[in-house]
Amino acid sequence: MNVEAETAVAAAPPPTPGLRGKIFQGGALMMGRQLVTMGLSLISLLMITRIIGPAAYGPYVAAFSICLYAQNLGQAGIGVYLVRAAAEVDERTWNVAATLLLVIALLLVTLLEASLGLIEAWSPLPDLGPLLSVLLLSLIPQILGVAASARLERALDFRRVAMIELVGQLIYYCVALPLVWFGYSVWSLVAAWLLQQVFCCIAFYAAASFRPRLQWDAEIVRGMLRYTFSFAAADWSWQLRGLVNPFIVGHFLPAEAVGQVGLAIRLMELLSFTKTIAWRLSVAALAKIQTEPRKLIAATTDGMRLQTLALGPVLIGFSWFGGYALSLVFGPRWEPVMVVYPFLALSYLTNAQFNFHSSVLYVLRRNWDVSWFHIVHISLFAGAAWICVGRWGIVGYGYGEMAALLSYIVIHRSVQKAVGSPDYGISALWWASLAIGLFWRDLGPGAIAAPILGLLCPPSIRMLKVYYHMFAGAPRHAV
Repeated sequence: MNVEAETAVAAAPPPTPGLRGKIFQGGALMMGRQLVTMGLSLISLLMITRIIGPAAYGPYVAAFSICLYAQNLGQAGIGVYLVRAAAEVDERTWNVAATLLLVIALLLVTLLEASLGLIEAWSPLPDLGPLLSVLLLSLIPQILGVAASARLERALDFRRVAMIELVGQLIYYCVALPLVWFGYSVWSLVAAWLLQQVFCCIAFYAAASFRPRLQWDAEIVRGMLRYTFSFAAADWSWQLRGLVNPFIVGHFLPAEAVGQVGLAIRLMELLSFTKTIAWRLSVAALAKIQTEPRKLIAATTDGMRLQTLALGPVLIGFSWFGGYALSLVFGPRWEPVMVVYPFLALSYLTNAQFNFHSSVLYVLRRNWDVSWFHIVHISLFAGAAWICVGRWGIVGYGYGEMAALLSYIVIHRSVQKAVGSPDYGISALWWASLAIGLFWRDLGPGAIAAPILGLLCPPSIRMLKVYYHMFAGAPRHAV
């Protein structure tokens, strides 16, 4: 649940017709970019991982995960402050923000470069240190680019943001694929990532016509960090999920296992693209009804159901046929991916159902409630993974995901206290039937029928008719 980019969409003042059109046009552009990126990512993933293999891919995944978490730390919610500020942001504030981001980036790179020995000792994966050492250089353009991209988002110039990000992705694949083909292994991915981040940073500043100067104002910096800390804290705690693979799986298991879990996570991110799109639009939509609790509850109830309908069939389809695809396309070295897949799929499906819960809390500015949920979630996840990976191997990562499901009780109670309880009836029925279908390899082929039966029962059919008429443009009637 990323905080910065998603809350930025909701940052604008109360909508006028023209402004509202810009917001939803921006959402459509983000959706289009997401779809194109997903297609490119899937093609490159198929080619790259098959050629590289899990043993080499594992250390890269570990290094990249650490670097990605450092990037989230470095942004520190400053983009949120710049986009959401109610008053006009003057040029001095923009310059101070860019300076602060540069200082944070340099400090992070220095600190992590000095900690490479400790990281390698904890996760003794081959080449982890050299890979991480070079990848960390990407933090400087990544973090520095936040100020310029925030300037574009504040102006609602989503078209340029989407185009720059898309061209950056194309540069990545145009560099990575040929280098992998010629035998440069994971260093191809490192080189491509660095070039992508440098391009995006330069392009954002050029598109925003922003030429920052080094300026420092302690009062502005304090105000910036005080305003954004709760957003950043929620994001930092959630993004700790990404460190479980490198620091727990990498501590107990060889590089192949880290690569296999990394591929399973990457596949899940691609398959669950609808969850990301819905999240990016939900805060903007819910902001318009934030003073009407009954409408917030209704929107959350609908959001849970629609997310399940959108994501469930994709996850089930891959569960049924993905094992064959992995063997044919990726090769037998990647078959353990399907061991952890059902656990990850159920985790992502559950998170999709509760996407709107966190959106409601953010819109109501109850950010610490979200942070507390994230802390409980990562504590259960990492604690269970620590116990289980060492005992049962790669499947222990999946057991950690299952333990973390208990944390959703926390966010439910927060929403219940804030606006009331959504209706879980239909979405719980669909969730349970999909869960049974995901674990058909363990429960037997008969479990494949569970999702179909869940959709064909009378309450489901009535609800599906409601949504059909809603999307077809007919008036919606109560069920």
